[in-house]
Amino acid sequence: MEIISFMIAPLAATLILGGILVYFGIHVIKREIVFIDIALAQIAALGGTLAIVLWPETINGGGHEEGHHLIEYLFSLLFTTLAAGLFSLLKSKKIRIPLEALIGISYAVATTAMVIILDKGAGSDVHIHDMLTGAILWVGWDKVLRLAGMVLIVALFHWVFRKNMMNLTDNYDNSSYKSKRKNWWDFLFYFTFGLVIVEAVQVGGILTVFAFLIIPASTTLLFFSTWRARILAGLLLTVILTIPALWVSWTWDLPASPVLILFLGIILIISGLVYQIKKKVT
Repeated sequence: MEIISFMIAPLAATLILGGILVYFGIHVIKREIVFIDIALAQIAALGGTLAIVLWPETINGGGHEEGHHLIEYLFSLLFTTLAAGLFSLLKSKKIRIPLEALIGISYAVATTAMVIILDKGAGSDVHIHDMLTGAILWVGWDKVLRLAGMVLIVALFHWVFRKNMMNLTDNYDNSSYKSKRKNWWDFLFYFTFGLVIVEAVQVGGILTVFAFLIIPASTTLLFFSTWRARILAGLLLTVILTIPALWVSWTWDLPASPVLILFLGIILIISGLVYQIKKKVT
């Protein structure tokens, strides 16, 4: 009973993360902007880091901690919004540098800036470690509910405007594709994605978020072609992997995020082998 009561919150957080990131992962792979989540996460982290430096009580645990955490979140949200606008503008024929390269550059610049800012700060190593790997086993219900609320809002938005979002992604590199307010819908995609990333990184860390975004979507790409089939298969895969991964993490006293990523990587390798066998047979 102890393991069940302890694991309910981490399990809920992981399933919520996996569910929404499978959907966004399909978008990301179709658009060929695989590293967009790392870039957005790092840019959001840069905003939060700037808030931490300006209000060091956030790290040191001084007074008004909740207020400082709110400021940190608002800074992260501001930087994410600016990045969303920038990425939607950079998708232009006039810019000869590929968008994926520009995304990588923004990640490198944001990471460098964050390291410089944190270099003299107390607790910087802990902050960077938590940002990368998270602490999903110790997530509280307050963060789970906040994550669920944000995911629900974003999911409803994408459901209502699913045709706009999916058509834009399916024709992302099609120069003949015409759409009203194409740049606006592109901005809204990056913005809503950024909202999820800001919350997701605080729960699971950058590496876990990246794994949930890319690996399930890549796995479903091997066997399914429609949006609905890939989303449902990705959700099922997330459920099947999350429960044993968290159990192994608890039983063997291992950090949850690396175990989750390892399980996802193994299933992708197995899926690749099955796909190759299937191709030879048929």
